[in-house]
Amino acid sequence: MTEDKWAALEDFATLFQYCWYNNFPIDKIIATGAKRADWTIHIGLVVRRVGDLLGFVTRFEHGGRTDAILRSTDGDEIVLEWEWEDTYREEIKKLEKHKVWNSHQTPNRTLKYAVIIIYNDNSAENKDEMCKNISNEWNKVSYPLLLILIDGVKSKELYSKRKFTTINMWKIFKGEVNELRSEKAVPWEIDKTRWSYLYQNVHEEGK
Repeated sequence: MTEDKWAALEDFATLFQYCWYNNFPIDKIIATGAKRADWTIHIGLVVRRVGDLLGFVTRFEHGGRTDAILRSTDGDEIVLEWEWEDTYREEIKKLEKHKVWNSHQTPNRTLKYAVIIIYNDNSAENKDEMCKNISNEWNKVSYPLLLILIDGVKSKELYSKRKFTTINMWKIFKGEVNELRSEKAVPWEIDKTRWSYLYQNVHEEGK
């Protein structure tokens, strides 16, 4: 595999979705809710796991500027931001202005791509507009952006006051917005998986 294909944006998207479901911080029986801090930690664990699988080192809160960086032996490869609220403009600016560190001091070295993860309420109404706005903002950046939008609705059932519905991913680069995937955001709603099977059996045994 050539260097430019290793740890591609599409690879990150696939691994992120798998790791998002794995070790999910809530379930339907014992832990039915999680606080905002639990979801922030979950994202951090997912990012570190993806970094490990890609063979990178993960650094959090790098220089007080970005939430995380995945770094190879050559230097920075992927920079990440995530936001619990649907305000994302400051995070986009951080990703745009990231100063790439590289061990060989190669001039004009760039990132493979950037990642922004946004939790959002009722995003079905505005996600097309959000993609358009982010694409316009990202139009002149020299590397792609992976946008991960975790849809949710306000709910009093959970501690976080938010019930997740879908997880959506787009690749944004040079004015183009390409949808990569859209799937249920909680593991027990993924049909024919071990997660859905186990949750269904536990629920039926508990009746």
